Amino acid sequence: MKGLVVYRDGTMKIEEMPKPVIGDYQALVENLSCGICNGTDFKLIHATFKGFDTYPAVLGHESVGRVIKAGSKVTSFKPGDLVLRSIIEKVEDDSYASGWGSFAEYGVVGDIAAMKADGKDGYFDIYLAQQIVPANLDPQQAVMLITLKEVLSGLQRFGVGKGDSLLIHGAGPVGLSMVKFAKLKGAHPIVVSEPNADRRARATKLGADIVIDPKAEDLVARAKGIEADGFDYVIDAVGINRLMTDSLKLVKFNGKVGVYGISAVTNSQIDWEEAPYNWCIHFVQWPTFEDEAAVHDEVIGLVNSGKIDLGDFVTHVIGGLDDFQKGFDMVSAQKGIKVTIDIKG
Repeated sequence: MKGLVVYRDGTMKIEEMPKPVIGDYQALVENLSCGICNGTDFKLIHATFKGFDTYPAVLGHESVGRVIKAGSKVTSFKPGDLVLRSIIEKVEDDSYASGWGSFAEYGVVGDIAAMKADGKDGYFDIYLAQQIVPANLDPQQAVMLITLKEVLSGLQRFGVGKGDSLLIHGAGPVGLSMVKFAKLKGAHPIVVSEPNADRRARATKLGADIVIDPKAEDLVARAKGIEADGFDYVIDAVGINRLMTDSLKLVKFNGKVGVYGISAVTNSQIDWEEAPYNWCIHFVQWPTFEDEAAVHDEVIGLVNSGKIDLGDFVTHVIGGLDDFQKGFDMVSAQKGIKVTIDIKG
């Protein structure tokens, strides 16, 4: 099969590799689509992903695929099911590591429920988030479910709720997801700081009450004009460390600065001279697969009820793995929100 491989120097290539072999508690998945993650994928490309240093690796973690074969003891999946997050667990000759490996023609999902029922261990936590997608959803759009689930579980851990004031730095896929969920939760006002005009317009469409261009306006002055005493929550949705200091100028007494975006730089000096006396910084950079799985039904319900339109987020579909560079260039240039690759072209 074909897969998208990244080398330590950032070189990316489509290469032939062995098709996965499944065990009794696994199912083989034909991948249909995979979203490009402007966080994880690009950090793997630039060799700045904390804790990962095994190259060459197969990229991708935002996949939707169809089950084509189930192991003898699988009870949770059947052929024909659309599923999220298939992975390459192991390449037979160990020639490739897995950067989750969803930019490949085939992958594997594991039946954690069947394993637990039979008293088996040795499963990967990601099995928890390998869940079934309703058949009525477009696989190219359904990749966005992964980001939505990650973000909703993250916002719940931050504690954002009804009546909370919120300022979000960034309106990429994560920031826009935060806007939508915060609106559904009844947060107010929702303010977004974003230099890209198209993304500001999309943030307004999805529920932001006020959008600010931080390159054209003094963000601190404008935000204080909206919430003089500061915001309950100020969240970095992009991963820029200096935003912690900026956020401390905007958070209210006993408020919270949320850090969701993952920075390639793992140290920072913050300045709280202009902060209130009481505040906290809460890092949620890795919503667990258990947390993600727990909100699956809620997110699917919001999509099926029309409260969330996946088309508001998935802006471009690239036709085929061989044309992957076009998609990655588009994401780098911020010419789309969620860009997905149609694996089969």
